Amino acid sequence: MADSDAAAVPNGNPAAGSLAASSKLSLSQKLGNSLSFLKRNKSSKDTSRADKLRQDIDFIEHTWPPEKLYEYYGATTEGGLSSAQVLQNRAKYGPNSLTPPATTAWWIKYLMCYADVFMILLLVGGVLCFVAFGIDTSDLTNLYLGVVLVLVVVISATFGYYTESKAEGVMEGFKKLVPKKCKVLRDGNIVILDAAELVPGDVVDLGDGDQVPADIRILTVSDMKVDNSSLTGESEPQDRYPELARDSNGKPITTPLEAVNLCFFTTIVTSGSGRGMVIGTGDRTVMGQIAGLAQESSGESKTQFQKEVDTFIKLISVLAITIGVVFILIGVLVAKADVIEMVVFAIGIIVGTVPEGLLVTLTVSLSLSARNMYAKNVLVKGMSSVENLGSTTVIASDKTGTLTQNRMTVQHAWYDGVLVTVPAARNKPQLAAAMRPGVLKGPIFKPQASSAVWDETWQKLQMVATLCNNSRFVVTDPDDDSKAPLNLEKEKENPDFNMLSLVCTGDASESGLIKCVELLRSVEEYNAANPKIHEIKFNSTNKWQLSIHRPEDAAAQHPIMVLKGAPERVLRMCTHIMLKGERVPMDDHWQAKYNEAYESLGAMGERVLGFAYREMDEVAMDYPFTNKPESNFQYDNLTFVGLMSLIDPPREGVKEAVEKCKRARIKVFMVTGDHPITAQAIAKQIGIIDEDKYASGKAIVIKGDDIRDWMDIEDPVAARAKWDWALDHEQIVFARVSPAHKLLIVENCQRRGENVAVTGDGVNDAPALKKANTGLAMGISGKDVSKEASDMILMDDNFASIVNGIEEGRVIFDNLKKSIAYTLASKFPEQIPFLMYVAANFPLAISTILILTIDLGCDMVPAISLAYEPKEADIMARPPRNPAVERLVSRRLISFSYFQIGLMQTASGFLAFMAIMWDYGYNWDTLIGLGINWSKFPMICTVGTSGYGFQTRTCGFACEEPKGALYDSFGDGYGFCETGCQVPFSGTSDAFVEFSEFGFRGFPNGLGVEATCGRTCNWWRGLGANATEFIRQNNIFRARVAAGVVDVNNPFGYSPEAEYALMLSDAENTQFEQYCNTANADQYGFPGRGLANSDVDKAPQGGFWWWNGLPQYWPNLENQQSVLQMAQSAYFLGVVVARWADLLICKTRTETIFRQGMRNKVLNFALLFETFIAAAVVYIPPLNTVFNTRPPPVMYICCGIPFFIFIFIYDELRKMRIRRKPRGWVERNTYW
Repeated sequence: MADSDAAAVPNGNPAAGSLAASSKLSLSQKLGNSLSFLKRNKSSKDTSRADKLRQDIDFIEHTWPPEKLYEYYGATTEGGLSSAQVLQNRAKYGPNSLTPPATTAWWIKYLMCYADVFMILLLVGGVLCFVAFGIDTSDLTNLYLGVVLVLVVVISATFGYYTESKAEGVMEGFKKLVPKKCKVLRDGNIVILDAAELVPGDVVDLGDGDQVPADIRILTVSDMKVDNSSLTGESEPQDRYPELARDSNGKPITTPLEAVNLCFFTTIVTSGSGRGMVIGTGDRTVMGQIAGLAQESSGESKTQFQKEVDTFIKLISVLAITIGVVFILIGVLVAKADVIEMVVFAIGIIVGTVPEGLLVTLTVSLSLSARNMYAKNVLVKGMSSVENLGSTTVIASDKTGTLTQNRMTVQHAWYDGVLVTVPAARNKPQLAAAMRPGVLKGPIFKPQASSAVWDETWQKLQMVATLCNNSRFVVTDPDDDSKAPLNLEKEKENPDFNMLSLVCTGDASESGLIKCVELLRSVEEYNAANPKIHEIKFNSTNKWQLSIHRPEDAAAQHPIMVLKGAPERVLRMCTHIMLKGERVPMDDHWQAKYNEAYESLGAMGERVLGFAYREMDEVAMDYPFTNKPESNFQYDNLTFVGLMSLIDPPREGVKEAVEKCKRARIKVFMVTGDHPITAQAIAKQIGIIDEDKYASGKAIVIKGDDIRDWMDIEDPVAARAKWDWALDHEQIVFARVSPAHKLLIVENCQRRGENVAVTGDGVNDAPALKKANTGLAMGISGKDVSKEASDMILMDDNFASIVNGIEEGRVIFDNLKKSIAYTLASKFPEQIPFLMYVAANFPLAISTILILTIDLGCDMVPAISLAYEPKEADIMARPPRNPAVERLVSRRLISFSYFQIGLMQTASGFLAFMAIMWDYGYNWDTLIGLGINWSKFPMICTVGTSGYGFQTRTCGFACEEPKGALYDSFGDGYGFCETGCQVPFSGTSDAFVEFSEFGFRGFPNGLGVEATCGRTCNWWRGLGANATEFIRQNNIFRARVAAGVVDVNNPFGYSPEAEYALMLSDAENTQFEQYCNTANADQYGFPGRGLANSDVDKAPQGGFWWWNGLPQYWPNLENQQSVLQMAQSAYFLGVVVARWADLLICKTRTETIFRQGMRNKVLNFALLFETFIAAAVVYIPPLNTVFNTRPPPVMYICCGIPFFIFIFIYDELRKMRIRRKPRGWVERNTYW
């Protein structure tokens, strides 16, 4: 860049200077525009920041000459920055620290767990229960109900907060990566400073093992290599140079992550040393950009599963509130019921509509599944991600360490003109097995030419690979000095020993070589027998390594030179090639053979090394070798022995796991920073790319440069079309991608409706892990940042564990649907009694406390037990679920649970309820209209005969309790007429009460006279001529009774005037004459007394109080209430019996239970548990008071058995039809 460019840099921003100097936007600067379609519903400021973070970082300083760099930042080559310049630069660029995200206090997060429609609804219900109890402390039911509702809310919120609080320490993980100290040139002196004190322009010295303290432009180096694996995923350390490298077209490679003259914040210098200038600090570093992406691209706060549950609960809550409010209005305005009573009733509606135990069931079920996944080496951090993983449609997997073993292993060798396979054996028995004919395809290396003769060329290749190698096995435990070293010679014979997993010193390639040759001869022994005399280490200039050894042959007079390195460099130093143990000249024929082999191995994505040797006949064994200042010996005229190729091989089981994904219609994308050829080779080995798919254009390898080209497109629609074109391929490998690219891959997949699971182990993976629907970090090789950003951690770093997790996720989705189907089926038999209570004023068939007993007592364990149900056989043969079609709570599931199974359970409950009521004398048609006042007033009923014996004919309520000073003076202890004045004994009469000896007087409609309740002397005096008519009708009735012509079923139906038959008898008229002519006449009777409730059915003429199946002359409100409680208990038991069948049919969705079996021991226990809870609530005396139950005879439980059988047979037939006719009407409408 010209010097004039420096003057064009405004405000000290190099990127701005670049813009000013160029009329064209750079690729990275255009990224924000091209990605604007990806971010919606955000402010322009947030969108700008998000788009900027997705750009390649805006460094251009690495393209400047050193002089301009020093001038720009105000530094000098001799002194670095001055103290004054440091202050200016710090004020200008800020500190070398990452900006922490905004945080929320834990107690606010906890309180937010209560800010949910469902929670608020139950809390309001609990408060109203306490209010109702405060008004009427005699009824403890409201107190118990309020306590239970509040406890449900507190427990659910607390448990939810504890289990669902995801790790918030992503920035803490980044902070752990920040280097502590560094060597800096300031004011002409080398000083050691905290990395946080660095500013752009500081000159920093880096050495072997140092952690890079900022983004640094390299100025001078000495064989320097940097481990960039945490940023780029490259497993090999990368060389650093002061100048930019160039591509095949001769153009400089300026992309920051691929620039060889940049070192990045938090990476490690693995070898060599260098000096560089800080050009990026804090947030303006590659690491800072990744940290910003990790915060900004945190993905959806809720999974699809959570959204579906929330939507369902909101809908059901709104429905419950609506029903409750509507029926409060109906009860108060139409039925004239008490407001508080109707509020308590509304609570019952809400409790009966909302599945209180659903959240606890889901949470416990997901926790159980998380435990199961841990057993499969998947650690779950957020429980809802368990099911979310099961819905995965795309897996974007890292290559190194996940699909591969993260260790270089020798795969092939070329010698004697033949390309052979080298088995990657873990021990000697496995090597022997692999060498058997037919085990491996194609030519195999042969350490022995025959059973007795060693293959001489291979022996030379083995010698060079062993001796020209500084890697050694680590056989001691670094954490335990007292532990005995590993006996490698002994362990190699163990068929269970895995030598490939041993840790080695040295780089990955040398480690792979010694693991290849160790099984043939001990590396330690080989080196001891051939001691090293001299060595030239590998460097980036030579690209080879050389060592000189004393041969183990005691007769040898001269040392031997061995050399390995880049094949083209090694071949250049060779004049001969070894064939069949003989040294022959290297001619064009063998040069062509070599080229063919080299290209074949390179096409397979393998790293190729060349090997050569020479017997140094020109020097003696004690020759003083040196290479300083120059080598004093020749290292040409070598003999080329052969090639060895290494690759990070696929993990065991990965190929099978990928095949399993294909059967499950899950796409597997490889996303790596590695070379495209290497990535493609591994992808083909494990089945991510199939040869036929690649040949037909259905598989593709997309490079990072391709993505940059798409980012260069100005039109967002056109850019999106490019992504759609790429993602339409069935099989995809992304190679040489940056962290921002990986994030774009995830976002574009999600835009297309995919459910994306992403794997990662490096810092660079954190943004994509946060954005993905399910982020999976590596437990062994993963950095803390990636673990904190993820939803799950693979404890064994194995791709196969992901597939196991997906299978478990599908199982838990299946089982959660089963739990929900079972739970919701109880809602219908809980709601219908309340709806009938208000709509038809029918006595309440089940109490609110019994509803809670079903939801939180009987149903909880059975619902959770379904989470233990074994998987169905086709679980991984199904396509991933489409949330738009197959929801957790679907229309078909609601139809099945509510209107099919729920209806049958309701019928079971009502059969038991009416059986009790019938046997105690109450016919179903007589109960309509009596529900609201059932517990307040004694009920008067007429009786008649039927085919089943005596039954009630009509029922109703009579007079209110007497009021006035006369009656109140008796006090509560006497209770005069507390529940209605007593009926006169047979043959007697009391003119002032509402009963005659033939029963209730009735409420006549004619003659304008109605004084059944308020019978006083004034009323009698005002009868006039009507008194004579009343007496006449009474005499007629008595005559009919005496003659035996009264119809028992309709005793007053003989004449319209018979409604006056019990109003006044001759004897009662005499009583009125006697009492009403005394001085205290006004004290007799019931002045002002009216109906108990004018808006309910009036008591019928000739009726009696009724209980225990017989007419009674004395009222007993307590017994009347006991009958209802017994009937409610029978309803409760009838529903529970039917729910036995519901639990059994929910074990499977399509399979017959006879095939699934009863292997679920937890479910078997749940059946017993549910039965015990129901029986205890009804039949254990202390619990009767708490739950307001009365024990019905056991025979009434049998009312539920026919429905148990019917439900079971109905569902078996339904499933059989689905199996026999897939996609038929039954499946389309009932498969949930």
